[in-house]
Amino acid sequence: MSVFKRAILYITRKKAKSLIMFLILFGIATAVLSGISIKKAANIAKSDSNKDVANSFVLKNNLETNLTGTIPEQLLEEIKKVEGVENCDAMIQGAGLDVKDLTQVEPDQSSVQYADEEAYKNLFAVEGHTDSQYDSKFVSKSMKLVEGRHILPEDRGKAMIHKALAKKNNLKVGDVIKASANPNLTDSGMKTEGNYDLEIVGIYETGNKEIVGDKLEIAENLILTDMDTMKSMYGYEKGKTLYTSVVCHTSEDVDKVIEKVKAISADWDLYSIQKSEATFLALSKSFDTMDKIINMVLIGAIVAGCIILCLVLAFWIQGRVHETGILLSIGVSKRKVIAQYVVELLLISVVAFGSSYFSGRVIAQNIGNTIVAEASKQAVSDVKNGFGGMNLGNDPDTNLLTKTVDDIDVKVEISELLLVYIIGTGIIVVSVLISSAPIIRMKPKEILSKMS
Repeated sequence: MSVFKRAILYITRKKAKSLIMFLILFGIATAVLSGISIKKAANIAKSDSNKDVANSFVLKNNLETNLTGTIPEQLLEEIKKVEGVENCDAMIQGAGLDVKDLTQVEPDQSSVQYADEEAYKNLFAVEGHTDSQYDSKFVSKSMKLVEGRHILPEDRGKAMIHKALAKKNNLKVGDVIKASANPNLTDSGMKTEGNYDLEIVGIYETGNKEIVGDKLEIAENLILTDMDTMKSMYGYEKGKTLYTSVVCHTSEDVDKVIEKVKAISADWDLYSIQKSEATFLALSKSFDTMDKIINMVLIGAIVAGCIILCLVLAFWIQGRVHETGILLSIGVSKRKVIAQYVVELLLISVVAFGSSYFSGRVIAQNIGNTIVAEASKQAVSDVKNGFGGMNLGNDPDTNLLTKTVDDIDVKVEISELLLVYIIGTGIIVVSVLISSAPIIRMKPKEILSKMS
């Protein structure tokens, strides 16, 4: 009788034992399949994230040597001429706009109290952009356009506002808001006279589940406007604009382009230039932490599977000494006896591993979400500890430091299932060999003597 036929007869006659082994193999396969699928999803998310920010750099002033805190327009124009620089978004952060017809979005939690609430009740943070679609907050998807369009270089008197602000004030794309520089901010550099009619061309949103922080910092009360309007507010003359920061995207390797930019005859002691990915400290840390957790889960599932299977098989094989002795007495070799054990488990695993495809699809996403949440929590903690545990602020640009991966889309596919079959087969073979070690070491006469 062949090894295959004996294996089929055993698993069909020993239904209870076969069912127990099915459940064990099913559990191992589900855990391994979930781990593999989550790891693949995390790698895809990391690749997509890196692709968004990999070929870009940020130019800021060096606060240690440049007390003006600004970047001159002339320097930006020189950078635009550098080979490999594809497009840039220059940005000016304003101290605040006075918009009497708008009601601020109140944060869910705020520790800031103003001595004169009346003076700040219509005050909104403002940013001027040359091309907002290339701003790091949008490129990284920290902020997402949900209606309308972005601020463009040719815009005049345009604005983008947060979805929560639009909802609270019943505003939509095409509406006009009337704004002016706040007269209480005379030391901000903004002109205190002049009114501006800003047409809403876009509405954006953030992924905040809870609004926490100073109401003058949170993204919900941030108004984005065009650079022409911002220049007018500050009274900048043509060619003499001073920018807060600049983000440039490249058409070739960002490191090579940065070297070319640094070759410009400018005093680089006054400015800071770095790859955009360095801005997202918590994001890179969260992916690293996720990778470690997923590897622990995957390796743990494989090791635990081997241990459990070995323990069960050890009892199972010990209970089959009589059967083994009979097989040896009729001339069946030890190799074929061990092969029968392996074939039995492989036959059960065909169904068990296949069934794990459905259970893996159900639980893998939930496990992935848990890992993402834990990794993000740890990454944010690491970043804050790196800054001495201090409060980093809640404005959208500062929040890029603590931005983490939002989620991963876990999909269980046939390719992952095939990998489970390969890994599972390895676990079965190793477990059977370890569990059968006592039988392999014993001489046939010893085995036969135990039959009595």
